[in-house]
Amino acid sequence: MRLIAFAFIALLTFACNSKKTGEELAKENCSSCHKFPDPSLLDKKTWNDKVLMDMSYRLGLRNKFELAASLPEEQYHALVSANAFPDSPAMSVENWQAIVDYYVTNAPENPLPQKAKSSISTNPLHFKSEDFISPIHSVGRVTSIQIHPVKAEAWIGMNSNETAIVDSKLQVKSTFKTPSPNVNTSFIQGKNYLLSIGKILPNDEKIGNLFEVNANGKLTKLVDGLKRPLDMQMADFNEDGTLDFLICEYGYEAGQVVWVDGKTKQRHTLKSQPGARNIVIKDYSKDGKPDILVLMAEAKEGVSLFINKGQGLFMEKPLLQFESVWGSTYMEVADLNQDGFDDIIISAGDNADNSYSKKAYHGVHVFTNDGKNNFKEGYFYPAYGATKTLARDFDGDGDLDLAMIAFFPENDKGVNESFLYFQNQGKLRFQVSNINLPDDARYMAMDAGDFDKDGDVDLLLGNFQFGKPKPGVKLTPGLQLRLLRNSIR
Repeated sequence: MRLIAFAFIALLTFACNSKKTGEELAKENCSSCHKFPDPSLLDKKTWNDKVLMDMSYRLGLRNKFELAASLPEEQYHALVSANAFPDSPAMSVENWQAIVDYYVTNAPENPLPQKAKSSISTNPLHFKSEDFISPIHSVGRVTSIQIHPVKAEAWIGMNSNETAIVDSKLQVKSTFKTPSPNVNTSFIQGKNYLLSIGKILPNDEKIGNLFEVNANGKLTKLVDGLKRPLDMQMADFNEDGTLDFLICEYGYEAGQVVWVDGKTKQRHTLKSQPGARNIVIKDYSKDGKPDILVLMAEAKEGVSLFINKGQGLFMEKPLLQFESVWGSTYMEVADLNQDGFDDIIISAGDNADNSYSKKAYHGVHVFTNDGKNNFKEGYFYPAYGATKTLARDFDGDGDLDLAMIAFFPENDKGVNESFLYFQNQGKLRFQVSNINLPDDARYMAMDAGDFDKDGDVDLLLGNFQFGKPKPGVKLTPGLQLRLLRNSIR
């Protein structure tokens, strides 16, 4: 979400010597690092007081030490370590003011409203809501959820540095400690893996870890020194017969996508950029080798396909590029229109950092595949704060439905949009419902699977209480999990 300088600074220095309009300067220089952000994306106050103010520090136009008092210490040091503040101004004050004037003049006074959308039903359909209330923790603390593919259980990561294993009746079977919050659990070829993030708040400290976990909760460290890791998948990338690790390091100013050799533990960086969010491994080039889809959710936001050229070498093909304030939060890959080709479903709803405001482009975006891995938007449903969307056949009719959670919902019209269910009607049309859930949780984590092993797909939602509740919202003390038990079978 941040408008980050990087190579942008060098081009600014060259461009600023000529007399150009604010629009010309903005289009020439901003697009050198990321997709050009149109002024309409944010309101005047957010541009002037937040985003452009942040950029002025990154261009050396303000004293960086002023930020020390306004930012958490670890964030400030991450910025300094990443050389985000040049020693001398990267452009003239006159040209910078022209850019500021362009954005502030052309931005709307208030955030643009959402496009018209279909009404939200409160029909509970075939789901029954059940809650897990912790007797120990009075606030929501869930950082990850993973339903086991074979056992009737789920692994729940907690901000208290605990991982709980709960059965299908939401009873805790066991818990074990982790060095830091577990933000991702994977069950691969009979083994259990988890990512320990280090610190949740923005930072670039190399203190995240990948562990293998045995049946007794004993941790074996496999990869250390990770910068806020969020996702891990495995495949044999270099064709040596051993599975390798592919890890998304979200970071803050200096994230990356890296694959780690399963034999030698040697690391290979595929992409150096903050915001590596999640990955999908599949043979998209149809040559027998695993390719990689990656969502980058900071700075130069977008989706890239890394085509496996053999022996661990990859070629990047950008597929989608988003505005730098878009706020991408999760990528799901599924054939929604049943044409035989994978589509890309992007949740956009990150509403923190420097551009906190209502954003009309937040919601669920579906990009359809033309069969040659070229994508265009075929469906969009506006939903403030959309965090994660999963595609599954929840109603058992042979097509894929969607389930969405929103960590930053607005609910300003009396409608609960922290969870939405999209029942597929065919031809990219959906009946949208919130299935009448109470507005007492902030869902950060979600997983879908046959939790009770009765043949249908259930949903587990994780509550992470953050900040003050909205006026009129009564929180449920200790609420950690909300199970939407499917009764379609």
